Amino acid sequence: MHRLFRRHRSQGSESAGDKSSQTTSPEPADRKRSVGSDFVLDRASLPPSNQTPLLPPFHGSNSSLRTCSPSRKKSLGLELLYQPSATPCLDIVFIHGLGGDSRKTWSRDHNPDLFWPGLWLPLETELERARIFTFGYHANFWPGEAKSMASITDFAKELLFELRFGKTLEGEKFDIGETPLIFVTHSMGGLIAKKACLLGQNDEHYKALAQSISAIIFLSTPHRGSNLAEILNRILVASFQSARNFITDLNRSSMALEEINEQFRHIAPRLSIWSFYETLPTSIGPRKMMVLEKDSAILGYSKEISRPLYADHHGVCKYSSPEDANYVSVRNALGTLAEEMTRTVGVSADQAMDELQTLQGLFSSFFERDDDLNDYNRLWIEGTCEWILRETGMSDWINTLDGSHLIWFSAAPASGKSVLSAYVITALQQRNLAPQYFFFYFGDQHKRSVANLLRSFACQIAKENRPFRRGLLDLSKQGLRVDKADASVIWHKVYENLLFKMEHRQPFFWVIDALDECESPKLLLDLIRTCSSSSVPLRIFIASRQTESIQMGVAKASRSLRLTKLEKYSLDHNAQDIQRLVEQEVDHMRGSEQIKNLVIQKILTRAEGNFLWTRLILEEIVHCQTASGIQETLEEFPSDMQRLYDRMEHAILNLPRESSRLLAKALLRWTMGARRPMSLRELSQALEPDFPEILDLRRTISDVCGHFIRVDTSDYVAMIHQTAREYLVQPRETELFVDVHANHEDLCIKTVSALLDSRTTSDMIDDDPSSHSYLLYAATSWMYHLKASKSGSGKLLNVLVSFFDGRAFPLWVHLLSRTGHLDVLMKTSKSMASFVALVRKQDASKNPLLRRLSDLQLLDQWAADLIRIVAKFSIYLLKYPRAIYGLVSPFGPETSALHQQPYCKNDRDLCVIGDLDNVWTDRLARISLPEGFEAYKLACAGQHVAVLGTNGRIVVWDSQTFMEVHVIEHGEPVTSIVLNAQGDKLATYGLQTTKLWAIPSDDILYSVRNNLEARAITLFFTNNDTRILAGFDDRAVRYVDIGQTEKEWRYVHPTLFKEPLTAEAAANSPTCVAFSRDGSFAGVAYRGFPLSVWSLDTGECINRCNRAQGTNFSADKYSAGWYVAWRFVWNPVTDHVIGFYTDGFVFKWHPLTGEHHEAQASANDITASLDGKLFLSSTSTGIVKVWDFADFSVIYQLSSDDLLMGLAFSPDCLRFYDLRCGMVNSVNAWEPNSLLRFSDTEEAGSDLASETAISMSVGQVSEARLEHFDVISSLAACPNGKCVCVGTDDGSVQLRSTIGSDRVEAGKFNNFMEVSHVAWSQDSQYMVAADLSGDIMLSQIEIADYGHLTETTQIMPLRNLKLDLDEQAIHEILFNSDSRLLLIVASQSGHIWSLKDASLCASEKLADGQLRKWVSHPTHHELLLGVGSADVRVFGWQDLLECREPVSYLHIRSMRQDKVPIPDLNGHVDVATKLLKSINIIAPRPASEKVRAMVTQDLKHVLMRLSSNDSFTGIGRFFILPLSELAPIRAGVNQSDTSLVRAATIPDEVRSRVRIALAILPGDLFVFLDWDLWVNSYKMVGSVYQPASAGTSSKPPKHQGNEGDESVQRHYFIPDDWAMGGSLDLCCMTADGTLIYPRDDKVSMIKANLNRPAFRRGSSAF
Repeated sequence: MHRLFRRHRSQGSESAGDKSSQTTSPEPADRKRSVGSDFVLDRASLPPSNQTPLLPPFHGSNSSLRTCSPSRKKSLGLELLYQPSATPCLDIVFIHGLGGDSRKTWSRDHNPDLFWPGLWLPLETELERARIFTFGYHANFWPGEAKSMASITDFAKELLFELRFGKTLEGEKFDIGETPLIFVTHSMGGLIAKKACLLGQNDEHYKALAQSISAIIFLSTPHRGSNLAEILNRILVASFQSARNFITDLNRSSMALEEINEQFRHIAPRLSIWSFYETLPTSIGPRKMMVLEKDSAILGYSKEISRPLYADHHGVCKYSSPEDANYVSVRNALGTLAEEMTRTVGVSADQAMDELQTLQGLFSSFFERDDDLNDYNRLWIEGTCEWILRETGMSDWINTLDGSHLIWFSAAPASGKSVLSAYVITALQQRNLAPQYFFFYFGDQHKRSVANLLRSFACQIAKENRPFRRGLLDLSKQGLRVDKADASVIWHKVYENLLFKMEHRQPFFWVIDALDECESPKLLLDLIRTCSSSSVPLRIFIASRQTESIQMGVAKASRSLRLTKLEKYSLDHNAQDIQRLVEQEVDHMRGSEQIKNLVIQKILTRAEGNFLWTRLILEEIVHCQTASGIQETLEEFPSDMQRLYDRMEHAILNLPRESSRLLAKALLRWTMGARRPMSLRELSQALEPDFPEILDLRRTISDVCGHFIRVDTSDYVAMIHQTAREYLVQPRETELFVDVHANHEDLCIKTVSALLDSRTTSDMIDDDPSSHSYLLYAATSWMYHLKASKSGSGKLLNVLVSFFDGRAFPLWVHLLSRTGHLDVLMKTSKSMASFVALVRKQDASKNPLLRRLSDLQLLDQWAADLIRIVAKFSIYLLKYPRAIYGLVSPFGPETSALHQQPYCKNDRDLCVIGDLDNVWTDRLARISLPEGFEAYKLACAGQHVAVLGTNGRIVVWDSQTFMEVHVIEHGEPVTSIVLNAQGDKLATYGLQTTKLWAIPSDDILYSVRNNLEARAITLFFTNNDTRILAGFDDRAVRYVDIGQTEKEWRYVHPTLFKEPLTAEAAANSPTCVAFSRDGSFAGVAYRGFPLSVWSLDTGECINRCNRAQGTNFSADKYSAGWYVAWRFVWNPVTDHVIGFYTDGFVFKWHPLTGEHHEAQASANDITASLDGKLFLSSTSTGIVKVWDFADFSVIYQLSSDDLLMGLAFSPDCLRFYDLRCGMVNSVNAWEPNSLLRFSDTEEAGSDLASETAISMSVGQVSEARLEHFDVISSLAACPNGKCVCVGTDDGSVQLRSTIGSDRVEAGKFNNFMEVSHVAWSQDSQYMVAADLSGDIMLSQIEIADYGHLTETTQIMPLRNLKLDLDEQAIHEILFNSDSRLLLIVASQSGHIWSLKDASLCASEKLADGQLRKWVSHPTHHELLLGVGSADVRVFGWQDLLECREPVSYLHIRSMRQDKVPIPDLNGHVDVATKLLKSINIIAPRPASEKVRAMVTQDLKHVLMRLSSNDSFTGIGRFFILPLSELAPIRAGVNQSDTSLVRAATIPDEVRSRVRIALAILPGDLFVFLDWDLWVNSYKMVGSVYQPASAGTSSKPPKHQGNEGDESVQRHYFIPDDWAMGGSLDLCCMTADGTLIYPRDDKVSMIKANLNRPAFRRGSSAF
């Protein structure tokens, strides 16, 4: 590689000899400068050419390159040697050794011209983007030096401090740790670097820095000490000096070195380690000796790179020239590391880009700044607003660094506050202070919300600040939905818990304009008041009118924040700004100087500080044609805004044309009532039904609306000012009066009517939605107008019924899906429910005959169905919007409005029959626990759900797909588990050890011995998941720091929980211990003692929950422990404690304020949602209640007869989980409408509920009951396809019709054990079933009418088969083709029974019988096939003896497009031999691999799947075996010639999509379920064979569709909530393509024409 040094070496040697010429003779500008004693780097040689020299003279000079003095002190601390002009990609720090110096150590003969770290390394191409530092510390030891008691640990701490807090001479932080860090160390410096790594990883201040350390280059470092250390200390003692601690540390096998080495080996694997050692003896006095032997200079680690240097102990770090071989070796090591780390930095840049893209997805509405700032800046006139920066307090607000500071600027309406705010923002931007800003605007629902302000600020900060961005994205991964959360939750999670705890010395500047137009100024000011707790300085500038609520809020904020009030209500505060505006406008006006001066004088006299008035009169004057007209305007133009608005209204009402007046009214009503400002295009389309073909709407608005309405530069229409809106809504006798509620009712009818025009809506769906912008506004806004109308009129009812009953509904859902606005359905549901409730309230006084009960019931049904559409089908609709036509409604309950909606169906013949739900079910999924798994704890975080069993086994599932992720074996009983907030770490506390696991890999990240007699009651992650807190049953709180070398549990505080207790309490362990959200407080409860809350910082008791003595209080019961708070949790937002008393009351209590509320309700478990709005309680009798925390009322109740063992909320708070123990132990996921509706009690961005501090109650309590059912455990479809046989977990066997809903009992096992196998004979006359105990039931079935099983079915039990299996489990049961024989395969044997006389025909040992799948040959009926992972064994049905040699599989490697035909190998040994030599044989997997196989529906193939699990699901290897090649051997053919069978495989691009293989239908149509639960088909190519990949992945691909592969066709989907329990393993497909799908105790049949054109995303065809 080219190196710049090679062009300078000769110059370098010359310059060393002539220093004076360099300082006295200036060089030509274009000449390369040599490297001389002044240490000025050759700028021309450094790309680019604007680097700044940083090195001061070493030998003492008056150089002014740096302002530091070349004194001895300069050698101490951290010094920057080289700063690249481009952004550095790594940092290199040099650390000298014993007796060394930060410069001399690295300079041969102490010659400053040979200081290679500062002079040579920056010229190396590989290191041009590296910052280079040198670090010095006081390590001298010779007699006469000052005595030092420092040790290696002290020097390491000094190094960490300098790296973390070091600054340039200009005061700028080095920010070391942002890029990879390399240490280059000599001698003892290497020990200091190692110790610094160890100290840093366990110290919160240095942890990030320690993580950035990527490599260490050791130059003769005494890892195991040196014999010279003792000699040096002896010399010191002989010289009347005391021994040095740091020299003692260097003794061979010293305790300090052993400790460092023992701890360092744990972190060394993540570092790149290079060790160079000396090979020459070093002169010490009159002698020469080896200071360091090789065995001490290298560590011996497996990944360590070591090399000798031809040098003594001093010379290993000092070099004669850039050609010195030792230098080249060290340089190459650094260059290699730099190249690797440069690539890493590139990856980091890609990660940053990915982070920004993710951020854009989270804040799509806020990521790009709106045009408000630009609009207001356009109104600004040069020279105006500058006075604001000179106001009292503004200078300190901008320039001081410490503390938070609030400025409230208040002024009269229309006095230019928004332009002034824009000026402040721009001034801050020009100072590179990156302010965050928000302009409130009441006319835009999006811009009047506190929540949206907080979202906007968070987005703006995250775009500029990467640590904050990462924290914000982590919160999103933990389940925080910033787009849905209300203002209080966002403030708590994003600001208090994240932003305010950042290490960010520079203040954040917030500019908030028009607070008086905010929905809830009180809420915002209450939040701002808590900014005093922020470690980050905040500068907040608020501009507003002066209102009572704002005054009170600011007054409260001033108690905790520094406040500066700028009240500008005088008429002259902005007089100069108005004068500049008037002069500028008049200067461009026609007329004489005299008339212009008159205009200026008159306007300034009457303006009274009102910019709006000034602009309006200037607009009038500009349009005057004569001087007299100008004079008249000046005299007649009103002086105050009220009279001005009267004049503007009068002008509209006196328009000459009636149509103009009507158009003006319509424009005003649309502009005032719109959910947000509408564009000219939207407004034109909205007006078109009544005012078609408006030629120029912008000009029309100007002509007919006076000055009430403005059109901004982005073509959006809005009111001229908030005061104009207030004027028009004042009740008065005038045609322009706007009744707000009536106006919204009218706009609701108009927007819904626009959607009812199906022709227009259909055109929009086929076209680009942007060309029909008004329809998109209507689709997303009509429910807003409905809610705002507060009306229950018959007109609204009529239009809504027509909408939901007609074709408009599916078109509307299609449009919302296509544009990504499905959340609108949630808002619609809430608005509809409110509307129906209002109508019913109004109807209460009406004649019952006049009530429209059926219509209201329809809308009620839709209010429920809309939520379910979002919850159950949004994932499909967003990707395939046209799924609303025919693919969604069949899966709705039969009584639902969705199922009955006629236009949600099409002619695809998709039909779902059988056992359908009558109503929507709240249960989203049920996960059956493994047999014998006794669960007792449940945890949920991130995307994972974990359940703890009594044997120390933890099962982890994915909370989205409900697929098992991993089973973790702790190895001993576990008493407590906890997931971190992201759900990617799991801590388990066992009897002997505590382990930290990575999820989903199940790698052990950390382990610590529990050398305690106590047991952990609860675990808790804190300190950014670097510490685990635990509450123990011995009344103690301990912690362990993850990654620490001292692996032990330590007391948090010795006095925690140490208090005198009652005798009863002292004799017991705590009943519950829980930690607050930030781990600063712990609560503890005992039997017979009040709940107490303690500070973990001070070890003091903060408060006790002394229950109020009300009607239900009894002192004697209290003393006896009747009123114990048995269990409790913390509200993660408000810091309330929520729990229950043993006398049947639930309570909430705040430890700091003493607030206490309770409600009567029994409970035995409790948990709170992450947003603090809800909590769950459960009873041992199976009742779960969902509580509204604010109202302390129940909003949902779920009843059952199961024993509940655990509760958990999902991170998004839209779902909860319970752990049930009953007939079937299971984890259940619930999504009741009440939770979904509660999450959307206010529209996104609305803070009205928070303003009044009253929770928006969802209404009366919603109740549901979980009835017990017997889960289907086995299933077999009747060969004729008209019914199925199912076995259940209680031993029942039933027949279910596939053409109706009938069912009939076919038998029951007396031992009530699970039915494990059911099977049909080929003629559909016999059915056999077996249970887990090995009992077998055989029945003859006669069915006259499959549509009416109950009346026409005869079941004739045959004698039960008695078979001694010697405790072997039954693996499979199978009829032969003529239904005369029955195969029973056990673990190690096979048995053939004759059904004619119930006799045993044959019994044979089958060593691998349980590892094979057994199928009857469909064409050679006498043959029985045992399909294994390596071969097929062929048996005879009569005697169960093998008919031929096992047939192995031949997999041909050929690409699908090659279409390589495979010749018939039978009888052609030579051909086979040649072929086997020329093709690539893929060896089968071991015989232990699980096999699933079935005869395909076309009776031509065996479809086989090999995998590591025992189901037909997951990514595995699929093979298709032609049955024709498994025929009997022809006469004269040698068996050895037929020992191979061609195994076709599915192409990898198809195989990776397969979750469940369903069938190969006639016509070679392979049908399967993919990972998104879509039914797909793939047309097989008859003579094309594609091998499976050598390896298989255990993880499914993410949501794949048809894109890019036309050969795979999607047809319909299975809803997520159907994929519960063992449904996926049991589903099957009949020969006509009907999918038989079991769910719990139900069986559904899904019929579709799979030969029709497939469903495509974005296509109009299906």
